Amino acid sequence: MKIFSLEIQKLFSRFKQGKPFAFSKFCDGEWMAMQNIALNNNEFENSPSIPQIYRDKLVEALQYKDPNYYIGVSCSCCFPDHAEKMRELSGQDDEHMTFANIFVNSNYLKYKQTFLEEFKKYKIHLVANENAKIEDLPFDVEKFYPVGFSAWVNNYDLIEEIKNSNESDKLFLFACGPFGNLLTHHLFDHNKENIYLDVGSTLNPWTQSEGFKRDYYAHTQGETPYATRECRW
Repeated sequence: MKIFSLEIQKLFSRFKQGKPFAFSKFCDGEWMAMQNIALNNNEFENSPSIPQIYRDKLVEALQYKDPNYYIGVSCSCCFPDHAEKMRELSGQDDEHMTFANIFVNSNYLKYKQTFLEEFKKYKIHLVANENAKIEDLPFDVEKFYPVGFSAWVNNYDLIEEIKNSNESDKLFLFACGPFGNLLTHHLFDHNKENIYLDVGSTLNPWTQSEGFKRDYYAHTQGETPYATRECRW
């Protein structure tokens, strides 16, 4: 059994060590894409016109194994219809799996107090929406890679561009939907001299580039069910 509040502490302890590792989160949108279910949430889409190879790449990222590669998967409280199926499909052992929601819901305050503060110590390379207001972020960005709608398909070539840059001792942050999963997998497999974190929507209060609002931000606007939700494994 995994405890939501303890899982973020464990991941942060690993992050504080400063040693290269990768974390990639797969939630309901990624699951729908892998299962070829139609989706358009104003940030990315899956439709019959999208080649199957991109969905296959998502599955490969879910199933990739390395001692320093960790994934987040859907929890049984938020997505009971597919949480167990996703874990089974991943083939990962218990040590390398945690909550896809690890940075959000009732953990979001802890995330801001720990990870966001620690980010200030790193040379950060950020992949996020092209409209992101990166100047408002509470940390400096050394290099920004802007991407557009449905970046997992439309900006796929960026993977090779970043590989060719041969960066080391950087912190890569991915805030770009399922493209973050593909980036984390391929860049970590290519170059294990960096830390790679799929941070999802957690930077949106600063970047103001989300396709839709998330309720867990409401810690600063009055409580909501998601802002106080303690996810269950």
